[in-house]
Amino acid sequence: MRNFLAISMSFALLLLMACSNPVSTAAQDDKAATDSSATQPLYPFSQYLQHELEYIDSMPLAVEKIVRQEGKTTDSLIIDKATFKSAIAFFTSIDPNKTDLRSQYTETSFNDLSTEAITFSISSKNATLPLQQADILLHPTTQQVKSVALSIEQSFADSSVSTKVLWKHHMKCQLAQTIQYKDGRSINRITEYVWDKPF
Repeated sequence: MRNFLAISMSFALLLLMACSNPVSTAAQDDKAATDSSATQPLYPFSQYLQHELEYIDSMPLAVEKIVRQEGKTTDSLIIDKATFKSAIAFFTSIDPNKTDLRSQYTETSFNDLSTEAITFSISSKNATLPLQQADILLHPTTQQVKSVALSIEQSFADSSVSTKVLWKHHMKCQLAQTIQYKDGRSINRITEYVWDKPF
């Protein structure tokens, strides 16, 4: 009887260990997968924008600036490349792949039949970060970037600014901004920088 009890207890212990190990391993695998996805590089749109700036510098192109406020054109002029780069420096310097930012963003990708493009979508749930969303559209065959769209949120002492940046490959950059002042006033402004108009 004692031998039977000993054998039964040993079998139960072995069964318990066998059942618990796969669960532990699965949990470790899930954690490893999560940690890995948080460190994989996101689509490097920041480097793409830097290459675009280099392209503009290398070409004999003028940059036209057009400003529309509340639907009316308020300014239209030719600016030099240094002025253009200074005006968009904040937006072209944003890089969610930086070590201190990478864990705050997730990325999905899909083939978008409606736009005939492969789309990489980068987003953050951290509302305090300026970059909330980035959508990069690639040509499905050549993998060339067609456009980059960024959603930026900024807070200042007297206002908050929501900016939608749309960068068209080798063509133009558009900033669609809503400026909300703390006294209740708001302004809708679109600023376009064009260096290559389509025929």
